Amino acid sequence: MKLASKFLGKLFVQQWIIGIARCNIRDIVMEKQLSADIKWLRIDQPERFYADPFILPSNNGSEYIILAEDLSFSENYGKISALSLDKDLNNAGTKVLLDTGSHLSYPFVFEENGRTYIIPESSKAGKASCYEYDAHTGNLVFLKDIIEEPLLDSTIIKYKGKYWLFGSQKIKDLHYKLNIYFSDSLFGPYKAHSANPVRTGRDGIRPAGNFFEADGEIYRPAQNNKRGYGDSISLNKLKVLNEDQFEEEFYCTLAIKKNTKGNKGIRAIHTINAVNGIIVVDGLLWRFSLNTKIKQSLAKARSFVNRMVLFL
Repeated sequence: MKLASKFLGKLFVQQWIIGIARCNIRDIVMEKQLSADIKWLRIDQPERFYADPFILPSNNGSEYIILAEDLSFSENYGKISALSLDKDLNNAGTKVLLDTGSHLSYPFVFEENGRTYIIPESSKAGKASCYEYDAHTGNLVFLKDIIEEPLLDSTIIKYKGKYWLFGSQKIKDLHYKLNIYFSDSLFGPYKAHSANPVRTGRDGIRPAGNFFEADGEIYRPAQNNKRGYGDSISLNKLKVLNEDQFEEEFYCTLAIKKNTKGNKGIRAIHTINAVNGIIVVDGLLWRFSLNTKIKQSLAKARSFVNRMVLFL
C-alpha cells in the first residue's frame, strides 16, 4: 500500500480547490455531517491550488468574496488571493491581495466594530501579522505584528472580555501541539496560557477554521490527520477557557461524501467557515500531471539552493 502511494505520488499532484454551499452552519452541527450540496470551483491548471478559504462579509448579499491561500507549484510558496463570486456562486475574478515573498496561507478573518481584520498564517516568517481589509479599494493595509511565534493557522475568539489566540506547531510528521495565548487587545501583547501546550496529537489539534456558535454552544473546527494530512475535520465543543484552564470535548467528524456525483474526485477536506447562510470548505483532488510534478520538483530545488546561498 505504501509503495503504491509513493508511486502514485510521482505521477499525481495534490490540488486543493474551494467548495461553497448555501447552508446554515447550525444544520451541519445538528446533523453531525456535511450534507450540503457543495459547488466546487474547479481549476483548469493542475499546477495551482486554492486552500484555507474564509468568507468576507457581503455588502449586498448577492455577491461574496472568499480569501484563500493561492499557491503555484512553480513558485512553491503561498500568497493570499481574493475570489469574487457572483449571486450564482460562480468565480467572477481573482485578485492577489498579499505577496510577501514568503509562504502565506490561512487568511483568518476577524470582524469587530465594523472593521474587518485579516491575520494570515506566516509561520515561515516566525510571526503573525494583522492587516485591515479596505472594502472600498479591496486591498489589505498592514497594521502590526501581533505575536512573535511561528504558529500554524492562528485563530482568534473574543471570549469573556479577552482575545484568545489558538495556534499550532508541528512536533513531527502529522503530530501537532496546540498553544493558546490571551490578551486584552486584538493587537496584543499576548501572554502564553499556563497549560501550553493544551493538546497534542494528530486529530483535533491544528485549527481548521473560525470558531462558530450554535444553540449557545461554541465549536472549534480542527484538522483530523489520523488517516493522512487534512483527511477530515473534527468539531470540538468548548467547555472551559480561562487563563489557567482549557477544556474541550469531541463533538463529531465532518467528512466529505466521496461517492456522490457532486463530490466526484474529492478525497478530503481540512477547512470550514460560515457567514450568513453560506459555508465554504476546501477539497483535495489528485490530478495526473507529470509535467506539473517536474515543475514542482524544480521549484523545491530552487528553494533549497536559495536557502543554502543565505548561509554562504
